[in-house]
Amino acid sequence: MKLSAVPLGAILLGALASHASAADVAPAPSAEQPAAYAGVEVIGHSDAPQLAVGEEGAFAPALPGFAFNAVGEGTPLDFAVTAAENDAPISYWHDIPAYAKQAADGEPLIVNFVAEIPKGEIGKLEIIKEVEGNPIKFDRKDVKNMAGEVLYERPRFVAYGASPYTYGAIPQTWENSLEADPVTGITGDNDPIDAYDIGSAVAETGAVYQAKVLGALGLIDDDETDWKVIVINANDPDAAKYDSVEDLPEEVKERVFTYVRDKPTAVGDPPSVFWPDLTDAYAPGVWKGKDETKAILDHTAEAYQKLVGDCALVKELEFAFPGCEEASSEDAVKEPLSAPEEEEEQMVVTGQSGGNRKLLGKN
Repeated sequence: MKLSAVPLGAILLGALASHASAADVAPAPSAEQPAAYAGVEVIGHSDAPQLAVGEEGAFAPALPGFAFNAVGEGTPLDFAVTAAENDAPISYWHDIPAYAKQAADGEPLIVNFVAEIPKGEIGKLEIIKEVEGNPIKFDRKDVKNMAGEVLYERPRFVAYGASPYTYGAIPQTWENSLEADPVTGITGDNDPIDAYDIGSAVAETGAVYQAKVLGALGLIDDDETDWKVIVINANDPDAAKYDSVEDLPEEVKERVFTYVRDKPTAVGDPPSVFWPDLTDAYAPGVWKGKDETKAILDHTAEAYQKLVGDCALVKELEFAFPGCEEASSEDAVKEPLSAPEEEEEQMVVTGQSGGNRKLLGKN
């Protein structure tokens, strides 16, 4: 797996003054809280040996020949990370399997984990479902005037503070926004299922590697089910110690729970609530163990397969999926020609196709 060395922290910090309001900006990391912006600071959850990004054996790659590339022109809105396998562009969502291997009963459950927000960072980066290739980019928010007119877009940052662990997603999953989740009875949030890697090595945004599933936390956000799966890098020195979330040190679980619960309070919203009691109270019942989490993952993987098998639904939800784009092109050839319409403006990811790829901040 090729790891890209891009100073993302430089654009994150540089953007705080020019793009984000005070309500959206976390305090700069202190000496006691080093940031992992360049993927070199490692903050462990135990006394186990710690592996820095790029160290031999730090991560088990999800795909042979996998590489990722960060591109942009120096501002957060330009920043994008694209994926490739054997130099061919691939999608972070559609071309990487959810499971790294099939697990027999009693064996560890290993998934492929896409790193979006490295531990210690505040930029709200995520897989973009609506853009071809599904790159990782900043989530965006419209800035409006008093009349409600959109003035410009700005990148989003986590006001509450830096992520306590590397945050990401599991590909080829989908939390169905049209049907009730079988556990909560509440519809999903329309995204790939989220995950936190509690391992000690910090990967950069865009890295994809194998991770061991330990459990899940059932966040209910804006009346939507938003599972947070807890994983540990499969090559982490502590991975063999933990078989389920029940085995984790209590402080690790409390750190994840508190961060997820209290994030909204930084912008004046109430704390998050969790399944099953739909309160913000911390109790052992908020956690799902490995076996229950496997059933949750299986359901989201099945929902994903049904989604991409229904091109009408993919189009309705405005997702980018190559199989449906090809089908639409074939249908267009068969349709009688009609008067041309003005094309919609397409969002282009710099450096994804053709030409020399540029690293962020490089000429």
